[in-house]
Amino acid sequence: MSDETNHFYEFGRFRVNVAERLLLREGEIVPLTPKVFEILLALLENSGHVVSKDELMRRVWPETFVEEGNLTQNISTLRKALGDGQNGCQYIETIARRGYRFVASVRTSSNGEVDSSAQSFEQPAVAVAAQAMAETANPAVAQRDAEKIAQVTFAGRSLAWVNHHKTAAIFALLALIIATAGIIYFTGRGKPTGSTVEAAPTNVIDSIAVLPFANETADSDTEFFNDEITESLINNLSQLPKLRVVPRSLVVAYKAKQPDLRSIGRDLNVRAVLTGSVERVGDILNIQVELIDVTNMSHLWGQHYRRKISDILLMQEDISSDIFNNLRLKLNVEEERQLKAFNLYLKGRNYLNKRTEEGLQQGIEFFKQAIETDPNYAAAYAGLADCYNMLVVYGLSQPKDAFPQAEDAARRALKIDDTLAEAHTSLAFIRHRWTREREEAENEFKLAIKYKPGYAPAHQWYSSYLVALERFDEAVAEARRAQELDPLSFISNAHLGWVLYLAGRYDEAIEHCKKLLDVDPNFFPAHRYLGLAYEQQGKYKEAIVEFQEGVRLSGNPLMLALLGHAYAASSKRAEAERVLADLQGQKQRYVSPYTIAAIYAGLGERDEAFKWLERAFDERDIWLMNLKVDPVFIPLRSDKRFAELLRRIGLTA
Repeated sequence: MSDETNHFYEFGRFRVNVAERLLLREGEIVPLTPKVFEILLALLENSGHVVSKDELMRRVWPETFVEEGNLTQNISTLRKALGDGQNGCQYIETIARRGYRFVASVRTSSNGEVDSSAQSFEQPAVAVAAQAMAETANPAVAQRDAEKIAQVTFAGRSLAWVNHHKTAAIFALLALIIATAGIIYFTGRGKPTGSTVEAAPTNVIDSIAVLPFANETADSDTEFFNDEITESLINNLSQLPKLRVVPRSLVVAYKAKQPDLRSIGRDLNVRAVLTGSVERVGDILNIQVELIDVTNMSHLWGQHYRRKISDILLMQEDISSDIFNNLRLKLNVEEERQLKAFNLYLKGRNYLNKRTEEGLQQGIEFFKQAIETDPNYAAAYAGLADCYNMLVVYGLSQPKDAFPQAEDAARRALKIDDTLAEAHTSLAFIRHRWTREREEAENEFKLAIKYKPGYAPAHQWYSSYLVALERFDEAVAEARRAQELDPLSFISNAHLGWVLYLAGRYDEAIEHCKKLLDVDPNFFPAHRYLGLAYEQQGKYKEAIVEFQEGVRLSGNPLMLALLGHAYAASSKRAEAERVLADLQGQKQRYVSPYTIAAIYAGLGERDEAFKWLERAFDERDIWLMNLKVDPVFIPLRSDKRFAELLRRIGLTA
C-alpha cells in the first residue's frame, strides 16, 4: 500500500482516513462533499500554516474558473461540519485577505502506528455501516463500502489486539451482514415480493463542456445574451459536486464554428457536451439545449425553454437543474442540501431583481428557505438584506422597520464570512442611505469590490454613492462597470440611466432607457428614469406618459409621487393636488416625505417643501442623500435653509 493509503489525521474528536476520504467523529461518518473534504485535507497537510485562497482554489477546482465565493461557501460548510465555534472550539482561522489556517493540534498516524488515544475514537462498525446503508440504493456498492468502513474500524490493530477484542469483531461482522440485508430490504421497500433490485446506473456523466450558444436571431444586440447564458450555466454547473466543468476560457474557442462534438469531447477530455441556441422575439427568449454523450454520440436529453428576458435567472436555474438531473450523479445528503440551498438562492436573486412588491416578498421567502436549508449560507443572508433595503427604496416599508432587519441580516452574513462582497455591499447601502456615515459607507463599498471585483451590485450602489457627492465621472464609470459585469441584469442596465440623469446627461439617459424598454417594455424602473430625463428637458407630456405607465406596472408610491411632480412642473395643479391627497391618504404603504416635498417644490410652495424635507430628515428618508444633485429641487437651492439642510445631512462641510 502507498503511504497515502495508510495515512490518518487526528484532531479533537475527529479522525480523517485519507485513503477512504472519510471524516469520522468518534467513529461516526461526518458527510462531506468531495470539494469540502479536499479543502480539509489541504488545511490538515499545512496545519499551523496559512494556506492562501488562490492555492486552495487551484487545488479544489484545478480545471474550472470559479468565484472566490465558492471557496468561502465550502469553508463555511466545513466549519459547520466540524462544529467550529461551538463551545469555544475553533479549528479553522480566517486570515483576512490572505487565506485560512488550521489552528488545532493535529496528530498523524498510519496502520500499525495508531496511538492509544486514537482508540477511543473507534466503535463497532454498526453505526458507520448503517450510514452506508442510508446513502446508497445499490447493495453491491453498499457491501463494498461497508466492508471498507469495517476495515477502517480495525485499521492499525495487530492480530493480538483483535483477538483480545473478539466481541467487537463479531459485532462488526454482524453489522456488515445486517447492513447488507437492510439495504436489500430498504431498496426493495414498496416493491412486490420477488421483484429485483435495480443497480445504480453506471453511465454517470462526471465531466461536461458547455459550448457557446448559437445566435438564431442573427442580430448583434442579442449576441451578448448567448455569451452570458453560456457563462452563467458554466458558473451554475460548477456548483455541482462530483462534476468537472470546463472553464469558459477553453470553450470560447469553439464559438462560431461548426462543432465536431466527438473531437471536442476528446480535446477537452469530457464525457458530455451541452449545445444550445438562442432566439429572441421581443422580450421573449427561446432557448433550445441538448446534452450529448460524446463517447458514443448518444442524445442524453434535450429541452426547449421559452421565458421572458426579465426571468433570465430563473431560466438559467431551470436549465442547470434539468442538466443535473440528466447527468445521473448521485449525491449524498450534504451535497443535496447544498445544491437545494443554491437553487433557492438563485430564485431569491431573480425575484429581488424584479423590484416589484410581489417580487421582493417572494425573494425574502426564497432567501429564508435557503437559510433554513443551510443556516451557514452567508450569501442568502446578504440577499435577504438586499430585499429589506429595496422594500424601503420602493415605498413598501418604513426605513425604521426594514433597515434594522437589513443590517441584522448583513451582519449575520459577515459573521459567517467576513470577506463576503455581497454582505459588505448590503451594509454599505445601509451606511449610505440610513445611518449617513459617508466614510464608513465608502470603505464598505471598496471592501466589497476588493473581495469580489466582478460583483456588479457593488459597483452599482457605489455609483449611487458617488453621484450623490457630485463625483459624476467616477459614478458613471462605476455604473458602466456594473452594466458590463452583468449585462443580463435589467437592474444594472437601468441604473446607468439613473446615474446619467443625476449627472445631467439627459440625452444619454433617454437613449439608454429606450433601448432597455425595446427589450422589456414592462420593466418599470426604465420608465421611471426615462420620465425623469424627459421632464428635465421640458418634455412634460412624454414624462407624464412614462410615469403613468410606471404607476400601472408597479403601483408603488414612488412612481405616483414622480407623476405628481410632473403634473406640478407642467402647471397641472389640480392633478398634482389630487396626487398629493392620494399619497397623504395612504395607510398601507410608506410614502417618502422627500417625494412629497418634491411635489410642493414643483408647485412653488417653498415653505411646504421645506416642512416635508425636515420630516424626511427626521425619518432618515433614503432619498435625502440625493438632495445636492436632484434637479427637481433646483428652485430651492437659493434658499439659505437648503444649504443648512445639506450641512446637517453631511453632504457639505
